[in-house]
Amino acid sequence: MTAAIFVLFAAALAWRLFQLARSPRLPNWAVTVTIAAFALAFLAQQRGVTTWFDGLTAPGGARLANNVLLSSGVCSLLIFFLGSAIGPRQARRVALELVPLAAAIAVMTFAVAITPVPLRGAALGPDTVHEPGIALFYFSGGAYLIYAITACAVWIVRYQRVADPHLRTGLRIGAASLVAAAAGSVLRAIYLVLAWVFDVTVPALLWLGVPLVILGSVLFLAGITYPGVRARVAAVVRRRRHRADHHRLAPLWTLLVAAYPSIVLRTPPGNSLRDRFAVHRRYYRRVIEIRDGLVQLSPYLETDLASLAADDPSAAAAALRTALARQASGEASDGRAKLVLPGGGADLESDVRPLLSLSATLVGKEN
Repeated sequence: MTAAIFVLFAAALAWRLFQLARSPRLPNWAVTVTIAAFALAFLAQQRGVTTWFDGLTAPGGARLANNVLLSSGVCSLLIFFLGSAIGPRQARRVALELVPLAAAIAVMTFAVAITPVPLRGAALGPDTVHEPGIALFYFSGGAYLIYAITACAVWIVRYQRVADPHLRTGLRIGAASLVAAAAGSVLRAIYLVLAWVFDVTVPALLWLGVPLVILGSVLFLAGITYPGVRARVAAVVRRRRHRADHHRLAPLWTLLVAAYPSIVLRTPPGNSLRDRFAVHRRYYRRVIEIRDGLVQLSPYLETDLASLAADDPSAAAAALRTALARQASGEASDGRAKLVLPGGGADLESDVRPLLSLSATLVGKEN
C-alpha cells in the first residue's frame, strides 16, 4: 500500500513537472510544489527514512521536516487558488500568505528546540501531551493547518462552480480530502486543549484524528490526479478512435483522390516522419482532403448529398459514383458548388459521421 501511494505521488509529480515545463506560471508552480511537498512528507513518515533523517540531522528532525512539508504543501495549494483568481494583486497576496507559514515553522522549530532530546521525535499521546515543547509543536502546526486547509476548502467551493465537469470532480474529491484532514487537525487541537486546560486526556480523539488525516492524504492524491488521469484516458480513447476512423475513411478518400489528386495536402519538408506517427494529424488531413474533394465534385451531383449521407448512405454512395463517372467522362457541369455535408454540427466528429457511413457503404458495394 505504501509503495503504491508513493508511486502515485511520483506519477502525479512527473505529470505536473511536464505541465510546468510547458507553462511555468505561478499556479503551475504552486500545485507542483504542493505535490512535491506532500510526497516528501509522506516519505518522511516512513520508519526507515525517519531513522536515517534523524541520524543525519538531530533527534526529531524527521518529525519537524514532515510537519514543515505538510504546512508548506497546504500553503502552496492555497497560493495556487490565489494565483488563479486574484490576478495582478497576486504577488502581494502570496507574500502575505507566507507570513503565517513562516510563523508556524518558527514556532515548531522553537518547540523542538525546547523539548528534551529523548522526546523530540515522540508522537502526541497521554504520556507526552503535558510536555510543553511537544504540546506547542503540535498545537502550532495544527493551528496553521486548520487555517490553511479551511481557506483552501473555501476556494475549492468557489472554483468548482466555474470549472469543467472533470476538474469539478477532482476538486470535490480534493475538498473531501481537506475536510478530512482539517477534522483530524481539529480533533488533535481539542485533545491538546482538554489535556492542558481540564487535565483530561481523551485518546479517542487521537484515534479518530490520525485515520482522518491519512484518509485526507489519500483523497487529496486521488483528487489532484483525477483530472490528469481522466484527460490521459480520454486522449487514448480519442487517439484509438481517430486511428480507426482514418482507416474507415480510406475507401471514400481513395475514390476522391483518384478523381482529384490535387486535394492531397502537401507535407512540408522534414515533417513526413512526424506526420507518419501523428494519428490526429493524419486523421484531420484525411477529413479535410475528403471534404475538399466532395466540394470539387459537387457540381456533378444531382442530389443533396448532405441529406442522403445522413439518412440513406446507400443512395448517397450511388449518387457519388454517378457524379464521379460524369466527372471522369469529361461531362460539363453547372460549375456551382453544392452543400456536401450537413451543417450545424457541434464539432468535427459530428460532421465526420456521414462520411464514415458513406465510406462504409462504398466498401459494401465493392464487396
